[in-house]
Amino acid sequence: MNSVLNNSDLYYRLRNLGMSGGMIHFGSHPDDEDEGLLVYVARKIGGRAVYWSATRGEGGQNRIGSYQREALGIYRTWESDSARAVDGGECLYGPFIDFGYCKNADEPLENWGREQLIKQVVRAIRLVQPQVIVGRWQGIADDFHGHHQAVGLAICEAFAAAGDPNKFPELSQVGLAPWQPQKFYLSTNNTGGDQSVGGAINCFGFYNPDYERDGILRLNTGEYDPIAGTTYQERAWLATNNHRTQGFGLAPNPGDFYYYFILQQSLVAVPARENDLYDGLDPTLTGLVDYPGEGSPFLREKLAAIKALVQDAIAQFNPQNVKLVAESLIAGLKILRETRANLATAKLAPQAEKAIDYSLARKETEFEDVIAQVLGLRLECLSDDAHVIPGQQFRLHSRLWNYREVPIGEVTFKYHLPQGWTQQEIDGEVKSVVGLAFSSHSEVTVAQQATLTTPYWLEQTPERYTYTWPNNEADSRPFALPLISAQCQVNLGETTITLRQGAFLREAFTGGYRELDVKVIPPISVQPVQSRKMLSVQSLAQTFVLTVVVQSQTEHGSIEGTLRTEAPPDWQVEPQRIAIVLDKAKDTKTLQFTVTVPANKPAGDYTIRYVINVGERDYDVALAPVRMGYPGLPGVPNESNCIRETFILSPSSVTVRLLDIKFASGLKYAYVKGAAEEVVEALADYGIAFHLISDEEMGYLDLTQFDAVVVGPNAYLVRDELKKNAERFLKYVEQGGTLIVQYHNYSYEGKGYTPYPIHYNQPHDRVTNEDNPSPEILIPDHYLMNNPNPITTNDFLGWVQDVGMYFFREWDKRYQPIVACHDPGEPPQKGGMLITEYGEGTYLYTGYTFFRQLPAGTPGAFRLIANILSIPASRLQMRAKLLKTFALFSLMSDEELLTVARMISGRYYPTGEYLIRTGDESREMYIVVEGEFEIIEEKAGSEKVIEVAQAGEILGEIGMVGNIKRTLSARAKVDSRVLVIEKQRFRSLIYQYPIIAEHIMQILVSEGNLL
Repeated sequence: MNSVLNNSDLYYRLRNLGMSGGMIHFGSHPDDEDEGLLVYVARKIGGRAVYWSATRGEGGQNRIGSYQREALGIYRTWESDSARAVDGGECLYGPFIDFGYCKNADEPLENWGREQLIKQVVRAIRLVQPQVIVGRWQGIADDFHGHHQAVGLAICEAFAAAGDPNKFPELSQVGLAPWQPQKFYLSTNNTGGDQSVGGAINCFGFYNPDYERDGILRLNTGEYDPIAGTTYQERAWLATNNHRTQGFGLAPNPGDFYYYFILQQSLVAVPARENDLYDGLDPTLTGLVDYPGEGSPFLREKLAAIKALVQDAIAQFNPQNVKLVAESLIAGLKILRETRANLATAKLAPQAEKAIDYSLARKETEFEDVIAQVLGLRLECLSDDAHVIPGQQFRLHSRLWNYREVPIGEVTFKYHLPQGWTQQEIDGEVKSVVGLAFSSHSEVTVAQQATLTTPYWLEQTPERYTYTWPNNEADSRPFALPLISAQCQVNLGETTITLRQGAFLREAFTGGYRELDVKVIPPISVQPVQSRKMLSVQSLAQTFVLTVVVQSQTEHGSIEGTLRTEAPPDWQVEPQRIAIVLDKAKDTKTLQFTVTVPANKPAGDYTIRYVINVGERDYDVALAPVRMGYPGLPGVPNESNCIRETFILSPSSVTVRLLDIKFASGLKYAYVKGAAEEVVEALADYGIAFHLISDEEMGYLDLTQFDAVVVGPNAYLVRDELKKNAERFLKYVEQGGTLIVQYHNYSYEGKGYTPYPIHYNQPHDRVTNEDNPSPEILIPDHYLMNNPNPITTNDFLGWVQDVGMYFFREWDKRYQPIVACHDPGEPPQKGGMLITEYGEGTYLYTGYTFFRQLPAGTPGAFRLIANILSIPASRLQMRAKLLKTFALFSLMSDEELLTVARMISGRYYPTGEYLIRTGDESREMYIVVEGEFEIIEEKAGSEKVIEVAQAGEILGEIGMVGNIKRTLSARAKVDSRVLVIEKQRFRSLIYQYPIIAEHIMQILVSEGNLL
């Protein structure tokens, strides 16, 4: 927001004019910073405090809304801007994409490029020209996150490279001269061991005796700031609380608060126990003389004079009488300009002269801004519209407000417009209004081929791990400079200053007001309802319908265009072309297209593109707004009440992804939604429908009507009714149902939610290497890996952010691990997919990230989830196939075998446990599917193993035809699994299929088996 600065802000800025001692704090994500350090440097020292983040945090969480990925990165950039507005610092960014959690530095150094990461740190140093750099992370395991470790390692190398003219000479070619910081610190882990906030974050400010030693600097940000009326740390927490998407909420309390910093390297002499960040340095303007000014007497004289005038201005500061302050500052500005003009007099080396001039040019702009603020001069540039379209005309209104009515000479306005735009002054001259303002009004015409507005790092399609920057002055900054800006030159007698202001629309809305920068958007946006359509490979032609919404983006009147589709050559799309007429501003229409896919199209991606022609220009972009609302206003911010807004441009196209995939048919599913996820929606293309279980029906819904119930990520955490009814869901499994549970955090353990005990490691086991998580199929012949799709290790490659999380570390032996994956240097993680028989049904837990993979269209994840959803059918087919191998059931039809299979339950027997005891009533028959059982004859207190039953044998079938007791015992020789048929059900089979009774009599006669 273009808010008016108050007198305390003015005092801070005034004090900063005499300083050159900047500091950069380097981190990986927008919320990594030691917040108190930024406030301390900006507010106490008066230096330039910059926080550089390698990423914009687009791979992080969002606890307040639905924005993810690029949109989340934009939102977190706004949050950081808001934080810096409180702490007095600035933000800079690297071009690196936050691809999610990783365990060590190897992955980000490979993905981002080690040399590129070092270069970007060097670039930031040369851009800011700090005396001091502070690394938030040390490049060690204690940094908790691989991104942290990578940045920590890069800073160490960049410290020396920043001042070396032979390193990254291309930076010098864009005006960034070599610059050597004089001191290099590293933050310490002062958490006291509390890692609950996700790493080494100093939330407590403990006095730490372990750090009270030589080489470590202690700063107390609990000191009182008399200008703000708070401690520096209180202001720091107010700034931190702007990171709302990350769930930050810290109460600002007074009192001592300590940060400890390790002095990693110093190029100046310092005491063993330092007292301040700038010990050994001159952080004022004259510090430039020491470096890079080579001790120049010319520079020392000039900069000392400027510094003295700034000190005079500070001493004379009085908001009610600014004449003396302004005179001192104007005199300082005059000397500053003379110094730049005569810099050759200092006879510096070329690179040193370039660095000094770069620093003084920035200081000149700061002087102009502060002089204007002191004198009560304020420039505004108001636009009639925040959104403009190519070819549109709109008006700009520039005003110079002269609140203190200081004597002003000539005033000239100038607009900076994008290439091809034109401007025509309406009144033809600058006018004075009631003596308080000068104004200029112009009509601007947007170029017909004007570039559409999107954040500069998204102008080009990003690589997988990095953004492509436009290679201009926007690079590294939170956002590009305003699209349109006004400059106003003001004559103050012998001195002229230039004021600068971006153009914006100012307007009120219910609950507040806003100031929105001008942005160019397409006249008509084309938004496909879905950007990806998932289909299976078919031997016949397939037909489906795509829906697209077109919306007028003009804010004035009607608009027309022609929409056409572009599809693969042998595909058919009807209609191919539609004339569009939108009668009023923001009008919308929903259109449908029927697409026919030819038969036998191979697996792969196919693109259907929408193009709309308006005013002889083609547009093929979808417009996705990203908006921030006014704090405290209810609801999701919209076009009419957002206070910040930008747009992500993406191709207005649909990717049709054909997969070689099959799903079981005829099954009925239910789903318990968990945390924000789109699993149900992602499966809809394949005709997989779910009944979404509501909280209201959780306690009474008849679950047995469903073949399988799927529980969404962290549903037991966020759905209280599911917690209350957890026992019902396990009872459903016991009665023959299939329960599929996606990843849950630690709260899932020990609450009775699982059929058998499980245990998580803390921190939880996870696999983050998406390119190659070293997959291993542990039970290759398990139906889960074969039916209906053969699963191979290739199906686990090329996943998106995180392969899996919250894997079980330990589990009861009755669970079977199916797949193992792991990151480099780690043992196989087998707890990511476990299955068990429970009663007559099946329970499966998976930590694999289907909630991310399915919306992203990851082929292997779709094939795997198809097999998981097919468990009810696959289980029956597996059992029926097994039954067919036994003489008892060999004459039954496939349909009859499935009937028998439905009567079967599974059971696990650990080594030494008895399956059958001599003298027991014969109530069950068993089929050994895994392991071995000793058949034991017991007489006179002794026992004799007379044989060993192997997998594939039937035990206890004779007892099914009469009321006889067991004459032998069966004991598990090794951990074993059996299928069980109860006697009552078996007898009903005999009545229905008498042939089974005949087989049993034959076995009785031939073998005399009375088990």
